[in-house]
Amino acid sequence: MYTIYHNGHIYVEKDRFVEAMLVSDGVIEKIGTLSEVTDGLCPKCERETVDLGGATVIPGLNDSHLHLANVGSALSQVILGDAKSVDDLVRLGKEFIERNGVPRGGVLLGRGWNQDYFTDEVRMPTRYDLDRISTEIPIVYTRACGHISVSNSKALELAGITADTEAVPGGVIYRDENGEPNGLISENAQRQIQAIIPPVSAESIAADINIGMAYAASHGLTSLQTNDLRPGAWKMVIDAYKLVYANNPNALRVYEQSNVGDIESVKEFFALGHTTNSTLDGVDSDMFRFGPLKLFVDGSLGARTALMRKPYADDPSTVGVSTIPQQDFTDICLLADANNTQVVTHCIGDGAIELVLNGYEAAINTHPEKGNVNRHAAVHVQITDNAMLERFKALDVGAQVQPIFIHYDMNVVADRVGEELAAQSYAFGDLYRMGVHTSYGTDSPVEDLNTMNNLYCAVTRKRLDGEKIYRPDQQVDISDAIDMYTIHSAYASFDENRKGRLMPGYLADFAVLDRDIFSIPLDEIKEVKVTKTVLGGKVIFER
Repeated sequence: MYTIYHNGHIYVEKDRFVEAMLVSDGVIEKIGTLSEVTDGLCPKCERETVDLGGATVIPGLNDSHLHLANVGSALSQVILGDAKSVDDLVRLGKEFIERNGVPRGGVLLGRGWNQDYFTDEVRMPTRYDLDRISTEIPIVYTRACGHISVSNSKALELAGITADTEAVPGGVIYRDENGEPNGLISENAQRQIQAIIPPVSAESIAADINIGMAYAASHGLTSLQTNDLRPGAWKMVIDAYKLVYANNPNALRVYEQSNVGDIESVKEFFALGHTTNSTLDGVDSDMFRFGPLKLFVDGSLGARTALMRKPYADDPSTVGVSTIPQQDFTDICLLADANNTQVVTHCIGDGAIELVLNGYEAAINTHPEKGNVNRHAAVHVQITDNAMLERFKALDVGAQVQPIFIHYDMNVVADRVGEELAAQSYAFGDLYRMGVHTSYGTDSPVEDLNTMNNLYCAVTRKRLDGEKIYRPDQQVDISDAIDMYTIHSAYASFDENRKGRLMPGYLADFAVLDRDIFSIPLDEIKEVKVTKTVLGGKVIFER
């Protein structure tokens, strides 16, 4: 079966567009004019013709880092992203209970609050605020960054967290003036409160993944590099993905970033054959592959848990939180590299990025003639100086960045790290122009996976309301931005010869847009809508 797409404005590469393409068996066979793609086509062969009506077509977008199962589960929790006060957090929780009753498993979960958006007083909520929602139902509200949460008194009681409870290494239990837990818990210590949340099943995780995939397809995404495997539950998540691909005909392509725990867990993971580019039994390798190990070495800038080399400018008592010591991190990198496995690592502060580059350099130096053959990469790469960028280039380490982050972070970065360092940070444009393999993602649900908002922030360096701009010298043009969201994201998953281009031999994954994103004013990019998403020649979303 052949499908002929014509009368389109089809993006091939910078400054090059074609009118038509021929697709067969999920792969692009020809591009060019209508006559060029149909020339020599068997007259009796079954074919379908699709008139694109002059619409702009771009390759299927590829989010290089997000948390897909969490995207799905967040849609069934209290959505807190629009809260403008502590009172809003209370109101939203009460309304959720009134509308839905006691939540599944008896624990009320919410995600997305950000105290820097509060208009009454800029402070983090505490247990006493959440007690206004309920003292009988345990409540856990996670901040937008995912690195700190707040729980009510009932949740703390059920978790056994008291004044005498110590936080696990790499985490913090915050306390009030009397030494009692105030409900705020960050980084690794969040596992201590999450213990009260009823265990999930492979079936429930699969349902969350399916919800997230449908939402992603509505934004033109066809490939997702997602961190869903997590310590203690990674085998269940693998079972969930088997269910997804057995039952969801509109599933997206996944390159799984696996966070399985300490080095002993990593050894077990490898012993089961889950190294980079390994597959699931019965699942096409173009649909699902295991990708890198996903590690975390620090927290978030908003929560002041990102690891800095110097104390925070607005809180000199802290340099943030280191969630894994340098030697432990390096040992895992060496083990991964010896097993031909990629590593990607969450690192936001300059101290964290330095730690990550140290570990990668040690691994790469075990085979200097090959260089960074396993394509180790850093995720987020926010607080940097110019010397650090040069180190990325010298080591050929990739940067998986989130332009959408500047929408919020531009409001706090100078306060957190000082004007001098802020003027060198979020240098996504410089990284790309230096030749560093730079790919785009959203870290959703930390930020919405809306692809057009992400592209808007990349090309304008403005907040979504357009009222403020940060480092306009880091702007890129729209073609480069789309390339970082497609071909360069494909490079991050060893797919640059298979995905990310609308050229012969590439998978027929693409998105049809409601306007020409290449010619409209930049401020209109965030208004662009995806009207159709096609994966392997099959329509999986249509507006």
